[in-house]
Order: sequence, then structure tokens, then C-alpha cells
Amino acid sequence: MLSFTFPPVQGFEDINSILSTHPSENMFGALIHAYPLKPIANDKSARNGERMLEYLGRAFDPEIPVEIKNYHHVLSMQMKEYDDLYHVRAAEDMQPHEFLKALLIEDQLTQKSLVPDCFATESQVSEFLHQKKGREKLSYQQAALLGKKFHVDPLNFL
Repeated sequence: MLSFTFPPVQGFEDINSILSTHPSENMFGALIHAYPLKPIANDKSARNGERMLEYLGRAFDPEIPVEIKNYHHVLSMQMKEYDDLYHVRAAEDMQPHEFLKALLIEDQLTQKSLVPDCFATESQVSEFLHQKKGREKLSYQQAALLGKKFHVDPLNFL
């Protein structure tokens, strides 16, 4: 058995460590050992899957080996299936700031309710909602936090 060295990615040291400790005949096998491709049954598994997808996207951009591409494809399909089953609210062609506005209205929440869990200040929330001062986009971490708060796919905010 061979042991593959996967590229380190800041913030994903845990995944890199798991991948590096599983000897395998190929990269696909190492990925299967680290995060098996099986139906996603709960939010914890979904979060782990999201982290793996994020790691792979960062670690192998721009040249993705075929084995990584195949693994990424199957895991993405599993994530989509889970989201389709358990995350009923979706953006449906809405811009991220419009989607957040709609969720706040639907859940009868104020901008202040997003501080400090998702945004540092209420003015940051307002800047994003009104697309001011260069706050047109959110970080992946903010998207993940909003996804968790509203029980929606974080990609709706990116």
C-alpha cells in the first residue's frame, strides 16, 4: 500500500491529517477511507461533506486529478440529495442579499438577530443587505453560519 501526500490547506489541517494517515493504492481510495461515500443522513455528516468539498476545491485548484474529480462529483451528488430532502427553503434564482432579506422577513427576525453569530456588527448586516461599501459578498464562514441559522444550504449565500 502506498501513502499519498495531500496538499495542506489552512483551516483544513484535520482533513489533511486524516487523508495522510490512510494508506491506499490510489488517491480515490485514500479519500474513501477518510470520508466514505455513503448516503448522508444528518447535518453533522453534511457539514463534514461540505468541509471535504471545500478542502478538495482549495487543495487541487486549478488542476484537479481525475480521481479527485470523480470523488468530488459523487460527494456533490450526495450533498445535493441530502439538501433536496432536508433543506426545503432555497434561494430559487435570488441574489444572496435578497435571499437573506426574504428569510429575515419570513422568520420575523431583525438584522440585529444576526449579530454576533453571523456578522460582527449590525452595520455589516445592513451593508450586505443593501449592497453597500464593498459588502456584496460573504465569506464562506459567514455563509455557513447563516445556513446553519436558517437551516438552508450555505451556497445560497455565495
